[in-house]
Formats: sequence, C-alpha cells, structure tokens
Amino acid sequence: MKSKKLHHLELEVMKAVWKLESATVNDVLDGIDRKIAYTTIATTMKSLEKKGFLSHQVEGRTFVYQPLVKETEITHTMLTDLLERLFDNSAEKLVNTLLEVRPTNSDELNRLQQLINDYQPEKEIPSRSDR
Repeated sequence: MKSKKLHHLELEVMKAVWKLESATVNDVLDGIDRKIAYTTIATTMKSLEKKGFLSHQVEGRTFVYQPLVKETEITHTMLTDLLERLFDNSAEKLVNTLLEVRPTNSDELNRLQQLINDYQPEKEIPSRSDR
C-alpha cells in the first residue's frame, strides 16, 4: 500500500465496510447517505482492493469485501497530514480553528476538557519556546 490517504468517496466506502466488518457493493450502497451508482461503488471497491485497503472472498457469485487496514490507521495518517499541512503541526491551532468554525455545546466542551485533563503523554514534548 503506497499511501494511507483516501479520497472522499474512498473514505465513505471504507467507513461503510469498517462498520459492517465485511460488505458487498450493495451493503455499501445501503450504508451511504447519498445516491451513487452501483458501478461507481464497485469500481471504487476494486480500486481500494488494488491499493491494498480491501480484500475479497467470493460467496456464490458475490464479492464480499473485508478491510485490510484499521480505521485508526487511516484517521491517524490523514489527521497527521492535515495537522502538518494546514496547522504547522500545532494541535493548539487545530483545536482553536475547530472551535471557531464549529458550534460546540457546553457538554461537548466539558468532555473535551476532561480528555485534555486525563491525557498522559508518553514523553513530554518541549514547547516551541523551549527549543
């Protein structure tokens, strides 16, 4: 697998497969909220298999696909890329921008604060001013 980044439709397809743990083209079509042609999903799933994200088994005349990568692998890779490219590798900039562009209720803010309070880094990362 060359890259662990997925385009929008590829990510939609993978999310449907991850949710079901194994899926046919029709299963994926049922799991996507917008109208997309069967052939588009079939082609996308074949492409994802060729790239190493999916494998398939044949049951009767139907291809049943399984994920070869975990969702966390993809989300971590894509978020790291986003963090580096858009936010100069600054989690603070990312969170600040997120809070500016997305309405957040007090319950969610409290949960976020609790996540921050409970977070235990494996090793202390020096701040930019300490370097």
